[in-house]
Amino acid sequence: MKLTMSSVNRLGRNQHGLMSLGFLLLSLAFNCLTGLAQPALPLDLPQLVVVIIVDGFPAEQLTKYSDQFGPGGLRLLMDEGAWFSDAHYGHSVTVTAAGHATIMTGARPERHGIIGNDWMDRETRSWIYCVEDPSHSYLGEPSGEGAGTSPRNLKVATLGDELRGANGFSRILAIAGKDRAAILPAGQLGEAYFYSRQSGRFITTSYYRQRYPGWWQSFYSGNPQNHWFSKDWRLLLPEQAYDRSAADNRSHHRSSLGLGKAFPHPIDGGLDQPGPAYYEALLRAPFGDEYTVKFARAAIRGESLGKNPRGVPDLLVLGLSSHDYVNHLFGPESRQSHDHLLRLDRVLAGLITFLKGWVGLDRAAIILTSDHGFSYSPEHWAKMDLGTGRIDPYQMIRRLNEFLSSEFDPGTYAVSWFMPSIYLDYQLIKRNGLDPLQVEEAAARFLLGQPGIEAVWTRTQLESGQLPKNRLGQQVASSWDSTRSGDLFVVQKNRWYLMGKPDALAAPHGSPYPYDTHVPLLFFGPWFKSGRYPLRVEIVDLAATLAHLLKLELSSQAEGRVLIESLK
Repeated sequence: MKLTMSSVNRLGRNQHGLMSLGFLLLSLAFNCLTGLAQPALPLDLPQLVVVIIVDGFPAEQLTKYSDQFGPGGLRLLMDEGAWFSDAHYGHSVTVTAAGHATIMTGARPERHGIIGNDWMDRETRSWIYCVEDPSHSYLGEPSGEGAGTSPRNLKVATLGDELRGANGFSRILAIAGKDRAAILPAGQLGEAYFYSRQSGRFITTSYYRQRYPGWWQSFYSGNPQNHWFSKDWRLLLPEQAYDRSAADNRSHHRSSLGLGKAFPHPIDGGLDQPGPAYYEALLRAPFGDEYTVKFARAAIRGESLGKNPRGVPDLLVLGLSSHDYVNHLFGPESRQSHDHLLRLDRVLAGLITFLKGWVGLDRAAIILTSDHGFSYSPEHWAKMDLGTGRIDPYQMIRRLNEFLSSEFDPGTYAVSWFMPSIYLDYQLIKRNGLDPLQVEEAAARFLLGQPGIEAVWTRTQLESGQLPKNRLGQQVASSWDSTRSGDLFVVQKNRWYLMGKPDALAAPHGSPYPYDTHVPLLFFGPWFKSGRYPLRVEIVDLAATLAHLLKLELSSQAEGRVLIESLK
């Protein structure tokens, strides 16, 4: 069955459950008419597909620390799975929302519409969060303005949507530390649970259901989120095991929520008892992933994932968010990032052991990847005598407006910035009787003269396809949506920091350079031929490959190819 986003959206925001019921009734009606029982799917299909997305996991780290991985986790996937060691994103704005949407739709941002974590509404000049939906709210606790509650901004059907649409019975569940990392992969027909920094619970929204299931209520009867309160994050291995990573307590490291800059890191948020600051701190330590997997196990049991009575495959997308936070605070070169990955490896080994006992590794397909890579901190690049620096985008916009006011009539021509876009005030340009093309070109020339800026493309150039016929040009085009993106697309020089405030984080991501686009991609299960595949592939190929395995047809907007070389 072919599922399109337009057909989904026509059902309305309150008909998520009715859609699933509709598929069920159609299937039952077909069986009654034909006099046949529900046909069993071929035994060669996995009963459970688990897609693990480690937030902010550069591919370099997979090999850099592989000798310290334990048995049964990342080492198992590398040795016995199909490992694509040169997997990249094809878009340039390498951020969480864009990555998660790309993984599960098999489309790039220009098609699925999630160009970044946020973008500006031109009419109101207000910011739109990628998964905000004011018509829905958190279940069981206050939502707040701009809360992530539904996938309405996603323009393309996900792999889970197509799977559920094909048979009407597959259970699609996404669990993550970040709301956007659960909601976007869950798509229109799945169900999402994400971490609440207010309560420390994994919650859902009214888009998905009206009350929590029994297994959820049982899980939270004992407040398991408080288990790690006042524990310290200490090094897993002896001190000398971290010689290959940068020392802690650096000047550019960020002390947040009482964590400090050096080991041991206290996990209490500076509080005397569990509260929001502690819950924030928990997600910025290895215990955040440990807790996420603990909740995922409860969900797998509670929903009987992989044991579908209809014999159809179920899908779990698991977003492990803590590595991204650790890298932002200390840099991917740090011993904190090093230690976090080693601890994550042990957590993954425990999850795989659980899956082995639950459904059997001969019935489960496990895929591991990341939503984006990570750059070293500028200070670390500088130690290697490589050109680098930190760009302040707000000062850059201030200087741009001063320049444009001197070139043309006075005014605030550049009204806002969100990586990597500057939004221009075309109403002001029109009122001043100016040619928009002249203003765009003048702004681009000015920005190209600023420290750390590599390239600038204007709305006119982007709309007319005037981009270089090289990889960077293709990446920029793949990240641009004419209705959501800004008017000046800014690309920083290699190794330069350009996100928000230049002193907010130790290290960034979001660029089109290999350290941000290159991520792990591993397929594990009896359907895949083990080995290392060094050819360059794209992350959009992940959904295409799984669709082929599951005998599905993806949305017409999907762009990936089937990695047939890895399939038995």
